[in-house]
Amino acid sequence: MVGLQDADGYTRVAVKPTSYVTPPFEILIAEDNPADVALMREALKMHHIACVLHVLRDGEQALAFLESLDKDPKKPQVDLLILDMHLPKHDGEDILKRLRSTEHYAQTPVIVMTAEATARTDEQGTKNAAMFYFRKPSTLDELTELGSVVRRVLDKYGRSTRDIGP
Repeated sequence: MVGLQDADGYTRVAVKPTSYVTPPFEILIAEDNPADVALMREALKMHHIACVLHVLRDGEQALAFLESLDKDPKKPQVDLLILDMHLPKHDGEDILKRLRSTEHYAQTPVIVMTAEATARTDEQGTKNAAMFYFRKPSTLDELTELGSVVRRVLDKYGRSTRDIGP
């Protein structure tokens, strides 16, 4: 795993557990809690999902990143957004609205991560076409389930995640 800071100040992390047939997935994680980001990295690694993670620590960074992606077709194609609905500066609903209004990323699959599922969170996500909800993991079993959810989403909506390893 390698952490890089790009020119815009966003953190990029490559997770390469084994050799893969396809290029790594480009996954955006909009999450302000470093411990939750670390758990997500582990879940992806446990499920042998080769990816480059773009970690955005608040809603303002996430909106700016989406804007820059949509303006520059040479930037990497985003395969998945994992979104915390309760971010500082702008919340998850603002980010979902912006994502769905972009020219190139409106159909990007989204997994909404939340510490607590409420009717309001569900309504916000449904209104803005969030595809999946996942309660933030607090145990190893729940962590494993997150990797499984990401794998299913990428299998169904992204490029093939079949690896050539075991």
